[in-house]
Amino acid sequence: MAALGGLELVVILAVVVLIIACAVVGWDRYRPGRAGTSPGAHPTDEVFIDPETGRRKRVWFDPASGVREYRDD
Repeated sequence: MAALGGLELVVILAVVVLIIACAVVGWDRYRPGRAGTSPGAHPTDEVFIDPETGRRKRVWFDPASGVREYRDD
């Protein structure tokens, strides 16, 4: 097995750091239990039954950020 050169190590390190950064950002953005985090959110007319919990949910929308939240109704 040939030793890796300096450029290859830099590329591998950059890819690993990018993957870790994406995982951290994605984990924070999509983790459950963040309902109610947008202070400018307003309720919409969209209501549905959550298939996982069987609970009635209402869609809240924040026009400033474009964030949609699903809160218990």
